[in-house]
Amino acid sequence: MTKNLARRALLFAALTMLAQQVCADAPVETPLERSNRVLKELNAQFARHRRPDAAKLDSFPQPTVAASPFDLAQHFSKPPFMPINTATHELMVFVSFSMPPESLQRIVEQSERTGAHIVFRGFRGNKMMEMSQHIAKLIGNHRVEVSVNPPAFNQFQVSAVPALVIALPTASEGMDNGCAQATQFVKVTGDVGQDYALDLIERTSPRFASAAQVFNRRITRGIQ
Repeated sequence: MTKNLARRALLFAALTMLAQQVCADAPVETPLERSNRVLKELNAQFARHRRPDAAKLDSFPQPTVAASPFDLAQHFSKPPFMPINTATHELMVFVSFSMPPESLQRIVEQSERTGAHIVFRGFRGNKMMEMSQHIAKLIGNHRVEVSVNPPAFNQFQVSAVPALVIALPTASEGMDNGCAQATQFVKVTGDVGQDYALDLIERTSPRFASAAQVFNRRITRGIQ
């Protein structure tokens, strides 16, 4: 009995010395290494036992400028990146945020009266949320329709802004490589008021004179 106890004591002492030697030879784990190891272990457990939570849209950045639901709906009321196609003459003003702020503001104010559709080529900063912030700040409380529509620039051959366009209801028919036929629209390019551009169309483009006159009267007489 005494011999067995002695043997067990010797074996325990040997194992203890071996463990101490192994610990002494092992490299010391730095706090950074331990942190990375724990993170990897947690990620592995997370991947095995659960799926990632769905993104919470309400946590995304929100526009800093308040806008009514009507205005926000009007901003993107037309499907983006589609040819303009309406049942009546369409009045559009093609713009860019590279234009002077005062020019953009004048276009917004006049578009509210004429009913012109304001068209941008793309998102500022390539983000829809950022673009909506800029648009909300630009239009304020004005009730205007705004869209981002790159193909419309090609459809009406707009290479410089601002450009005012009156298009026929058939402007999306018989297009060639995305371009409307020249007889389907009229365009005035330059940083001029809509009243000036509409008056010019009325005097020089018989096919669009009556439509230009109707739009122009909304400015001169305040007809909404």
